[in-house]
Amino acid sequence: MMFSNEFSFFFVAIACILNWTQLVHGQTISGIVTSSDQSQLLQAITDAPSFTSGSGAADIAIDETTVYQQMVGFGGSITDSAALAMFNLKNANADMYNKFLKNAFTSTGAALSYLRVPIGASDFSSSSYSLDDISGDTSFNSFNISNAPSYLFSTLADIYAVNPNVKIHILPWSPPAWMKDGNTMNGGSLKSGMVSPYPTYLLKAVQGFKAKNLPVEAISIQNEPQNSNPTYPSCTIDASTQATIAKSLRSLLDQNSLTDVKIIGYEHNWDDTSSYTIPMVDDAPNAFEGVAFHCYGGQVSQTAAFSAQFPNIPMYQTECAGTTGSDWWTDVQWYVNNLWSANNTATGMMWIFASADNGQSPYPGSNSCGDGCRGMSTVTTSSVTYNQEYYSMAHYARAFTSADGSTLGKRIQASGGSNLNVVAYATGDKYSLVVLNSGGSSKKSISFQGKQATFTFPSGLTTLWWTGSNTSTKRMIKKRRI
Repeated sequence: MMFSNEFSFFFVAIACILNWTQLVHGQTISGIVTSSDQSQLLQAITDAPSFTSGSGAADIAIDETTVYQQMVGFGGSITDSAALAMFNLKNANADMYNKFLKNAFTSTGAALSYLRVPIGASDFSSSSYSLDDISGDTSFNSFNISNAPSYLFSTLADIYAVNPNVKIHILPWSPPAWMKDGNTMNGGSLKSGMVSPYPTYLLKAVQGFKAKNLPVEAISIQNEPQNSNPTYPSCTIDASTQATIAKSLRSLLDQNSLTDVKIIGYEHNWDDTSSYTIPMVDDAPNAFEGVAFHCYGGQVSQTAAFSAQFPNIPMYQTECAGTTGSDWWTDVQWYVNNLWSANNTATGMMWIFASADNGQSPYPGSNSCGDGCRGMSTVTTSSVTYNQEYYSMAHYARAFTSADGSTLGKRIQASGGSNLNVVAYATGDKYSLVVLNSGGSSKKSISFQGKQATFTFPSGLTTLWWTGSNTSTKRMIKKRRI
C-alpha cells in the first residue's frame, strides 16, 4: 500500500509522540545514595520508583523548560604534591592506582571532569620554581614547561587517558620572582614594568601544556590576587592590572590559534565580589569568559552582585579546602548549601584532589593549611580513602554527566519541601535530581512532564536519573538564580 508524503509525515509524527510519551510514562528511575551515617556511600538504590499517572501538587516539582547555567565540570586541584602522592601509589600498586582513576574520573564513578593545575610552584610544592627563572628574560626564550616535575605531567596524562573529556584549568600562584617587586616568589606584587611582558609568560604556559598533549580549557591570571603571603608563592594584582593583562592575553591567545582557551578572572573570596570582580570585568568585558570564587571569606550570597551586573558571564567555584578532623556530615551539608548548589556555579571544585596523610603544606616554611588541608582523597602508597568532599561532589557530577561522559548538562528548575535542598539537571534526554535531606527519612512525590513518582529519601544525599523527552526544540526560559 502506498501513502502520500503527508500521511507518511503524520505517521512518523505520531510515532515520535508515542515514543516521547513512553520515555516518561512508566520510566524506571535509577540512582545512588550516600547516607548521613555513612552506611551507604554512592550505593545504587534498590527500591527504584517509576513515573506513572498522578494528580495534585507534588512535594518536588521539576520544570525542564526553565533552564539555568551550563555545567562545566566538578573536580579539584592537581598540585605537585597531589601528583606526587598519586605517582607514588602508581609505583607501589598499579592496580589500586588504576582503580582509583576509574572511580574518580569515569561517568560510572564520581564523574569528575575539571582539574585546576598550578603554573609553577604553589604552597603544595616542595620547592620554589617558575617556568622561566632567568632574570630579565622578558622574551621568555628560556621558558621551560619541564621545570615542573615530570610526575605532574605523567599523572595528568594518566587521568586524561581514563577520561579524555577532562578539562584542565591552569593558573599561577606567582609570576617568576624576577618579575616581582621583592624578587621572590613568596608574597609581593608584580612590578609595573612587567605588566606588558607577563601575558607572554601565560601564553607560553598554555602552549607548554598543549605540547605535553594536555589541552588547556581555561587559564586564570593569578590565584588569590589579594593575597601576599611571605611564606609561600603568592602575588597581589589589582583589578585594573588584571583586566589589562587579560586583554593582552586574549589577543595573544587568538593570534596563536588558541581562541577556545577561556580566561577566567578573579580567583579569590566571595567578600570582595563588588569591589574587585565588577570593575575588573567592566574594564575588559570581552576578555573574561567567567569569574572564579574561593570560599575563605564572606558569604556565597555576596556573588549576587556580580550575577546581577553580568548575568551572562559564568561563575566558577574553584577552591575550598577541607579541614582535617572536621565532622563528616556537617561538611557535606555545608558543601551542598554553599558550593555545589549555590552561586549559580558552573564548576564545583575543592582545593587538593589527593593529599597525603596529614594534609600539611610541603613548601619549606609555609604557614598554609596550619590545621591540615584534607584532600578530596587521602592517598598513600598502600591505600586510597575517599573523603566527604569526594562523595558529596560525586552526587552532582554524576547527575549532570551523560552516560558516556562526553556531555555535561544544564541546571533546570526544581523546587522541594522543608529540610530538602533540591537541584535538577537536563543532559540531552537524561534528567536528574539531587536531593540533600538534612532531616529524617522522608517519603516525597516528584512531578515531571505531567507524571509523578514517589521515593523515600533517607537522611543524606540522593541522586536520581531517568530518560525523558528532550525539550531542546521547546521554548526555553533562560534565567539566572542564586
